[in-house]
Amino acid sequence: MQRHPFKPSHKVRNAIIIIIIFVAVVVMGFVIVGHQSDNKKATSSSKVSHSSSTSSSKKKAKKASTSSDTSNSTSAEESTSVISSSTSVAAAPSVASSEVSQVLSSATQDATQTPVQDNSNTSSVSDSSSSSSAASSSTTTFGNWSLATYNEVALGSATYDQIRATYGNPTYLTADQKYAYATWQSQSGTKVSIVFTPSGDSNNVQLIASNKTQSGLQ
Repeated sequence: MQRHPFKPSHKVRNAIIIIIIFVAVVVMGFVIVGHQSDNKKATSSSKVSHSSSTSSSKKKAKKASTSSDTSNSTSAEESTSVISSSTSVAAAPSVASSEVSQVLSSATQDATQTPVQDNSNTSSVSDSSSSSSAASSSTTTFGNWSLATYNEVALGSATYDQIRATYGNPTYLTADQKYAYATWQSQSGTKVSIVFTPSGDSNNVQLIASNKTQSGLQ
């Protein structure tokens, strides 16, 4: 049997079908690639947005923390009126350790354990224009302690015996192997604290004021 060749119309139809399939495949490819690209952009945008949001939150939290720390520090400084100063004092040599122990032990017996009564001192100034008097200033003192007498305590030279003779026995006094810690305190809480360093030689150990702190004196 003799085979008949394809008709020209069949060849054209097949060519058109192949072209349509090819175009459809290309279009589908572009659609898929475009969809994946959109997903990547959306994911990237989401990450950038989340990172920006996280960074902004961290900055705000850090700023708030810094502001809080500054506020707390300022508040603490404003609510505390403590004045302190210190100097270096040569400590007694180790060969005088027994004498140092005796001096420190003896000093601890001087503490009264009883706060001193506050002194009440309010001054008045006359107003000549209105012929009236008004309280203009007040000082906070107790016993022989005032801001002026506190400032007179010479660190590095004033001895415990000299200070005790001038201002009376301390309210509290504790000691360790190197220092004596004396505190003169009023009933209202105003106080003067002095650290004494044992100094000198075996024949003459003295407690020398090396640090002083006052709170409340005016």
